[in-house]
Amino acid sequence: MALIWQSVGVDQSVIAKIELLRPAIKRDWGALLRAEPTLSPLGHPDTLTFLMDETINQVIKSVHSHTLKSMIQRSPVLLAPLQRHCHCLQNPLLNYYATGELALRGALQKQFDAPTCEALLTVYHVKAQQEIETLCAVCQVHDTNPAHPKRATATHPTS
Repeated sequence: MALIWQSVGVDQSVIAKIELLRPAIKRDWGALLRAEPTLSPLGHPDTLTFLMDETINQVIKSVHSHTLKSMIQRSPVLLAPLQRHCHCLQNPLLNYYATGELALRGALQKQFDAPTCEALLTVYHVKAQQEIETLCAVCQVHDTNPAHPKRATATHPTS
């Protein structure tokens, strides 16, 4: 959908469809989240499910008030797996946002054409990346994963 990519104020029918999908997204997201290992008490599914409505609201707000281009310019997005944004891989938001992306993709693909679906998922990914990086900024377990690409380059300097 060109409106998501180029202009502010996406068609209200897109937002209405997302709202109709909200219960199914949350149900599937919760099931996926519960199937993942819990990394910490903050990552417990019962704790994280309380964030789902706010996360969906943020995506809707972003789609409604910003162009995809302006969002990416303000916060460059790396369309890589979300785990790549966390050095220690213990951020409780990793599983939360990864499972949310799966649930969102499953629901959106049934209702939207491919460009609209990918645009909405990109908006979600931008939000997820911002939240993960914010929590990682205060991490107490910096650089403990030697296999992480950034850690590997930091510990093996070139001569």
